Amino acid sequence: MPAPLPSPKPLALLLCAASVTFWTDAAVLAQPSPGYRLNGQKAPQVQPNPAASQLQAQLRSLKADLEVRSRTANLQQAIEAALLNNPDLATAYASIQGSQWNLIAVRRQWYPSLNASSSTLPSQSYTTENNSGPATANTPIFTNTTSASVAVTMGWTFFDPSRGPAINAAGESLRQQQLLFDVTARNLVLSVQQTYFQLQEQRQLISAYSEILLNTDRQVTLAEAQFNSGLVSIAEVEQIRAQQYSTLSILITAYRNLLDTAALLAQTMALPPGALVLPADQLRRVGSWSEPLPATIAQALRLREEIQASLAAAASASWSASSLFNSYWPQFSLGASGSVANANATSGRPGISGTTSNTTFNWNGGIGLGFRWQLFDGGINAASAQARISQAVQLRNTAASQRLNVTREVEQAYSAYLTSQLGLQSTSAQATAARQAVIAVQERFNVGVDTMTSVVQTLSQAITAANAYATAVRTYNDAVAQLYRYSARWPEGTQAPLQQRSTSLRQQ
Repeated sequence: MPAPLPSPKPLALLLCAASVTFWTDAAVLAQPSPGYRLNGQKAPQVQPNPAASQLQAQLRSLKADLEVRSRTANLQQAIEAALLNNPDLATAYASIQGSQWNLIAVRRQWYPSLNASSSTLPSQSYTTENNSGPATANTPIFTNTTSASVAVTMGWTFFDPSRGPAINAAGESLRQQQLLFDVTARNLVLSVQQTYFQLQEQRQLISAYSEILLNTDRQVTLAEAQFNSGLVSIAEVEQIRAQQYSTLSILITAYRNLLDTAALLAQTMALPPGALVLPADQLRRVGSWSEPLPATIAQALRLREEIQASLAAAASASWSASSLFNSYWPQFSLGASGSVANANATSGRPGISGTTSNTTFNWNGGIGLGFRWQLFDGGINAASAQARISQAVQLRNTAASQRLNVTREVEQAYSAYLTSQLGLQSTSAQATAARQAVIAVQERFNVGVDTMTSVVQTLSQAITAANAYATAVRTYNDAVAQLYRYSARWPEGTQAPLQQRSTSLRQQ
């Protein structure tokens, strides 16, 4: 295999929003080179255009400023930070807890109910007795009565055919949320991996573009000196200057992409606002895949949580339909009640001494068997059950569609894995040949054998080759990460932080 491009030197993130003039004035007249005259007159001279050097100075200044904001992390550290801090996992786990409490609520319908009540009621009444004696004739008799009672009732529906299916429906709904939590975690890991590889790619491109720009700067300086000596035309000078500005524009774009990707990785890792993350290591091939394609597809179809979650949701809908149909069956219950009552009555005549008091105490209780049968509700529950059945059919079809989608994802990732290995070899050779071509053509131009057009073409080819090599390495790493994700296999070092996060969310 041809030697790969040199590893990029460590670079910090920098961004440029400056614009450059693609075409400057043809030349700035200056003092002529000694001994060079045109038609007996001093020939025009060019001076270096300060735009390119000023732009590069601004880039270096921004680079220094942005280094303060940036922190470095390797891939494992980025994955752990995302699994331990990203709020998407907390959101998914909250759905699990909600389903758990819903299951608990449905199960508790089997528990008996117990109610207690008490009351205190004071009352007062007056009666009149017609006696013959003058002292008590028509004197009213007052009666004060205070009644207090306590009642307790208990009910237990011990036979309800709709409850068992309702519990099963809640259990399948809980299983669906647990599976979707794993889906969220797997997607988060893949997102971190792909973002990290993109950062490495941009770092590699910045290093390669910077090397090409440095080479172009030297060629610009040489072309200006040759023009002042009458060896090249102004068209050739401006041609290499245009290539210089083009390379600068490409480098600026690479810096912008680096900044955007660094901010995205910081967001995925749930870092504080304003933080940026840069990769701690250089772009290189990471990992491999040893399973053949049929085994990879079989494992994906067997383990992918998206398929199982849809099947769990379909089962939940089917159990809900059974619960609604079973609500037409009779329900049997036990009931018990008991009460205690106490009444205290005091009577007497106003202004006459002597009262009488009477206290009564009563209690009663009973137990019995209850029966309830809803014979007809207008078909409401039956229609609702049919709706659940249709929903279950839809979800099973969704699972079938997901199986096809999973197969396609594995096929594409496996194809990218195989072709990217070939791409690594071809792009590495392309980058080596492009670098050697730049050196050879520049030397030929400097001795007057080749043209500036050839120099510019080889510099453009070097940029294309550098981009192709970096993309090939990133594509290979993406393919390996996707094969892990699409076959439902956890990358090494991910399960421990995920378990730690689950434990912390459970304790909140």
